[in-house]
Amino acid sequence: IIMSELEYTVARKIIRMGNMIVARRNQQIRELGLTAEQADALLFFRKSEGKSAVDLKRHLGISHQAARGIIERLAEKNLLILTVSEEDARYKKVFLTEDGKNLCRKMIKNGTHTGSRLLYGLSEEEKQAFCSTIDLVLKNMGAE
Repeated sequence: IIMSELEYTVARKIIRMGNMIVARRNQQIRELGLTAEQADALLFFRKSEGKSAVDLKRHLGISHQAARGIIERLAEKNLLILTVSEEDARYKKVFLTEDGKNLCRKMIKNGTHTGSRLLYGLSEEEKQAFCSTIDLVLKNMGAE
């Protein structure tokens, strides 16, 4: 394959893989009343309670407006609660509610993560190499 064809083919395969991951995750968590992005946000705040929409924006690589929208929808579902920071009234800290914590446990228990499916059949060495390659590609694309 000519290099320009290879680069195009790789880019198309990555897009296809990304679309498949999102579709699969959405299908798996639809029964929970969530989208993949909402599930990612819940799992982020599970590990990073007290963070804000700005932190979620950076973590997911989305716009601030999209991060705020996700947080607002999850708060409407009683899965997140926002509190105003004592240091800066403009900064809203995000915490999981009990329902949010329970849903996170259910997502993990039910295996809604596609990582195991994605990495199925790879050796531990191949998994590490794949992860390192993805990190390098993301860095090349300007991800933080």
